[in-house]
Amino acid sequence: MASSDTIVPPLSQGWGYGVILGIGIAFAVAMMGITHLLRKYGHEDNSSFETYTTAGRSVGVGLTATAVISSWAWSTALLSSGVVTYSYGVGGAYWFGAGCVVQICVFSLIAIQSKLKTPHAHTALEVVKVRYGPVAHAVYMVLCLINNLIAVVNMLLGASASISTLTGMHVVASIFLLPLGVCLYTVSGGLRATFVTDWAHTVALFLIVLYLSLKVLSSPLIGSLHDLYRTLQHVAQHTPVAGNWRGSYLTMTSPSAVEFGILHTLGNFGLVIMDSSYWQKAYSADHAAAVPGYLTGGVLYFGLPWCLGTVSGVAALALQSHPQWPAFGRALSETEQNAGLILPYAALTVAGSAGAVAVVIVVFMAVTSTMSAELIAVSSIVSSDIYHTYIKPHATGHEVMRVSHAACVAFALVGCAVSVGVYYAGVSLNWTLYFLGVITCPGMVTLPLTVLWSRQSKLAAILSPLLGLAGGLATWIATAWHYGKGVISVETTGLLMPCLWGTVASAGIPIVSTVLLSVLVPSKPFSWKTFQDIRLVDDAATDSERSWDGLDEKASDTSPSSFEFSHDADLEHPSAANTSGTETADAEEPWFTPEQVRHMKRSSLFAALAGLFAFLVMWIIWPFSMYGTRFEFDPKFFAGWIVVSVIWVFVGLFVILVLPPLDGRRQILTIVRGILGRTSSKGGVRR
Repeated sequence: MASSDTIVPPLSQGWGYGVILGIGIAFAVAMMGITHLLRKYGHEDNSSFETYTTAGRSVGVGLTATAVISSWAWSTALLSSGVVTYSYGVGGAYWFGAGCVVQICVFSLIAIQSKLKTPHAHTALEVVKVRYGPVAHAVYMVLCLINNLIAVVNMLLGASASISTLTGMHVVASIFLLPLGVCLYTVSGGLRATFVTDWAHTVALFLIVLYLSLKVLSSPLIGSLHDLYRTLQHVAQHTPVAGNWRGSYLTMTSPSAVEFGILHTLGNFGLVIMDSSYWQKAYSADHAAAVPGYLTGGVLYFGLPWCLGTVSGVAALALQSHPQWPAFGRALSETEQNAGLILPYAALTVAGSAGAVAVVIVVFMAVTSTMSAELIAVSSIVSSDIYHTYIKPHATGHEVMRVSHAACVAFALVGCAVSVGVYYAGVSLNWTLYFLGVITCPGMVTLPLTVLWSRQSKLAAILSPLLGLAGGLATWIATAWHYGKGVISVETTGLLMPCLWGTVASAGIPIVSTVLLSVLVPSKPFSWKTFQDIRLVDDAATDSERSWDGLDEKASDTSPSSFEFSHDADLEHPSAANTSGTETADAEEPWFTPEQVRHMKRSSLFAALAGLFAFLVMWIIWPFSMYGTRFEFDPKFFAGWIVVSVIWVFVGLFVILVLPPLDGRRQILTIVRGILGRTSSKGGVRR
């Protein structure tokens, strides 16, 4: 018999197993087939470590944007955005979306600077080792792996809770089976398969989000948007939101929503920066695609949590008094809210079994698409940063690949095991969502400065994140004790305020310490050319000769003294700086042409301005102009708010449907011709 804080599953367990195993394996088989076609007709050899981890470094704008959305569209975002709206009002979903956009826009600057200065890198950790040495390499490796682990745990906890509630499938079975299909196509296809799968998953995500949103808004139980507005006003009179202007759910004047926004934004900054998968996708993007790809992905992603979170959250508030509401007759328990069940309950109320199926599928799509990136990131760290760096430096690409495959499977098992452990320890989706910033933020400043500021010292780079981590954990525990009135438990450590103060400390301490240590204990300005010591892994290469298309990498003695967008002669073709009219016989051939370097510098400036613009608009002007005026939505403004959020998702779907196939049209045509027998497998169009 169901307990007081659970509902009778509307679907059978067969639905849960069918979606996880059936769709998961179907995707894996499809992606294996696409990988085979890419290898046969597109000459993309996924058995090469370079292709496996960086997709040939030629991914276009469309797939880059899709990968950003797919990596960021966590099951947590789809589930928790409705919870914070249910708790704090419309400001909750807005801050959930805005808390995920700014850092993606900022990362576009990091992406293009990494492309420019570290063209051969496979992971961010390789860059750290070249600049700071093995001690720093070990520190950031641990931080990155912890970041990846907590990301996977967060996703699996949320997804398994929803699937279990809707299908009756055991949580442990859901946790262990969710990564199965992901492992199959990730191991077989590598990052390129992940990109293609990201596109398929993202299209499905947008379609189902639109279906759920429109189904809710067109439900007779909801009525018109004006009816929904009146219902929300009525709910606010009976259960006002503490701290909100007039207790309203329809205002941005919500201190709790802002506190969540700060916590969410900082935590997500750490997640993006310390997640090696974002760096890998930057390395995989074509030099002309990195900035527009990341900016496009970040802007389009905003619509998903904003739209779905707003619609599901306000719908749950309006529907909880209807007999069809799954928890009718009682208040939602803390367990239900912490598990992110607002969206499943709303979908079940307005669409019945079809809504439940839609939620199961969209949650499955979200968790698997994101987890594939996490598996590639961790397997690359283990194979490249551990095995190839310390255990067997002379390993061939095939040997590194075998380790990468094994690491992919091993991390999936570890992630599942840890998720089961924290589940039985009583840790919920909301707990990990609030806490993760404490762990992810310590390195979020010092790691980007590795490629942005030549004067960050080795001591600062090593010590600052450790100080931030120690300070963040201490602050988190101390404030949990304070807000918990002397009690430290899973419940008190998962409260919003302790996690907020711990995250602020984790992020703030390294900002101050890295500047102070770099100034007080300075080191010689770093030469960006030294990053070319990072070598491509070639199956035929030896330790003294590793190349790609005949391009060798050596260090240079000259470099800019600090991060700047001006002319950097050491990054361009030798002939660009050769004013004598003669050519040096042994001049090095660079990775990029002078025109490409100039383009990336212009893109860097544009990315910096775009990041600043996104911060000012999304984090300052839009929300706080409404906060400061204590603006409460009227019926017309509320209707416009909902309609614009839905249109945002429609635009995102259109862009994602059109742009990636348009970018890859020549490759698609080559494959089609190959299948139809109009060209031999030795031909093909090279992108």
